[in-house]
Amino acid sequence: MSSPLSRPDVWNAVADGYAEDLVPLFSRYAADALRLAGVSAGDRVLDVAAGPGTLSFLAVEWGAEVVALDFSDAMVAALRRRSEAESVAVEVVPGDGQALPFDDGAFDRAFSMFGLIFFPDPAAGLREAHRVLRPMGRLAVSSWAPMDGVPLLQTCFGAVAAHLPDFPFGEGRAPFGQPEELQDAFEAAGFRDVEVHTVTHRTEATSAASFWATNERSSAPLALIRQHLAPDAWADLREDVVGTIERDLGDGPYAMEWPARIAVGTRP
Repeated sequence: MSSPLSRPDVWNAVADGYAEDLVPLFSRYAADALRLAGVSAGDRVLDVAAGPGTLSFLAVEWGAEVVALDFSDAMVAALRRRSEAESVAVEVVPGDGQALPFDDGAFDRAFSMFGLIFFPDPAAGLREAHRVLRPMGRLAVSSWAPMDGVPLLQTCFGAVAAHLPDFPFGEGRAPFGQPEELQDAFEAAGFRDVEVHTVTHRTEATSAASFWATNERSSAPLALIRQHLAPDAWADLREDVVGTIERDLGDGPYAMEWPARIAVGTRP
């Protein structure tokens, strides 16, 4: 079933906030992925659903030759602006991760950080990554572990789901959040020697209001909801979520240990 988060307009709406608010945290997961996939200087790397280029720019620092692909016009524009502003050689390509515009065996390593998991057809995305990798090339894909161990996220998204039962993540889990889901999907696409790692990084929010404000700017699930709510209803939701966090978790600040899965597999 297609995820509502597979629409470009949802990601267009959060492109600026995503780059400003999430890159400092997400760069840590990107570094983990680069290390686990064994990226070396001179590798040709593909970053699928690259967003603002968190992994792409880090891979360049590691000495890789990088191509970044995304389906969101706003994300692509932001990538190009950053590449030009920082004089960093990232080739930016608009496109669909389920139908990659590249030749077979064109890359040494491929990645999708919290992107492929939202494709309408993730299996197609995995098969395409397999196709464009050279033999013995590696793919790394990340997802979020279930939120039951992250009280701030669980409380926030649970409060949203109380108003909107169809809210993505309302049950506290992202697609492919369990290791066996990633393992099975990779193997079905033809990858071998698949390993699924759990990595955790810490971030903080000074208050419930600041946490909500950050998510308003950068969270695609919340952007999706906002598109369908009148301004008064959105204000009511904000007030209720902030109040629920303060009631259940106190006034802050809040520390958040956020676990993610990173699956790595090899094309035979």
